[in-house]
Amino acid sequence: MDGTMVAMTDDALLVAGQAVSLRSLVADRLRLAIITGRFHPGQQLRERELCELTGVSRPSLREALRVLEGEGLITTIPHRGPMVTALMPEEIDQIYALRQVMESFAAREFAKARRPADIAALEAAMTKLEALVDTGTPLELFETGTAYYATIAAGSGNPYLAQTLGALHNRIALVRFISLHQPARNRHSFAALRALAEAIKAGDAARAEELSTAHMASVGARARMIVEAGYRLPENAPAA
Repeated sequence: MDGTMVAMTDDALLVAGQAVSLRSLVADRLRLAIITGRFHPGQQLRERELCELTGVSRPSLREALRVLEGEGLITTIPHRGPMVTALMPEEIDQIYALRQVMESFAAREFAKARRPADIAALEAAMTKLEALVDTGTPLELFETGTAYYATIAAGSGNPYLAQTLGALHNRIALVRFISLHQPARNRHSFAALRALAEAIKAGDAARAEELSTAHMASVGARARMIVEAGYRLPENAPAA
């Protein structure tokens, strides 16, 4: 992995003829295109172009766009239509402040509950992350990291917490994807996630909460840097 951000190709957007819920499939393709930078923050999404790229009708496309708007990835501007949401630095600060509270609470509750199936799922997610840290693509790391956080949320035993965290993760997906283009930073981050997993497994709720809070503060600062740099990796950015 050389640190170069590679966007999703146009061919990968084509969904016509595939036998699943069309709305879901189109939404999945467009979501991935946004996360990987094929469509950049602030870019206007033209229905005609999207219909040509995906091979679906305008009604199907509009249903998918409504799904993404509900997730916060797309914003509809009056008289202009849909565009990829561009978060401001203060919005990133607000999202990560909330995420810090919720992720830390989830880690603490998980450490208290420690249901065997949840612990096994956490260890499996951590093992996969560690296997990918030096060789995985940013998209592989993103997907596996998302599974790790989802496992902690599920382990808290609070389905409303898991649902709310999932919505927050959707809004910061592109920022998280960009942040995974620095191997040195990834190794540091995943070491923090391993320490968090160990605290949860040991049932040390206070330590799990402390480690999660510190990790969220670090990734939140990194997220703000990315947004301030226009969703590009800043040159000479220190590994967080």
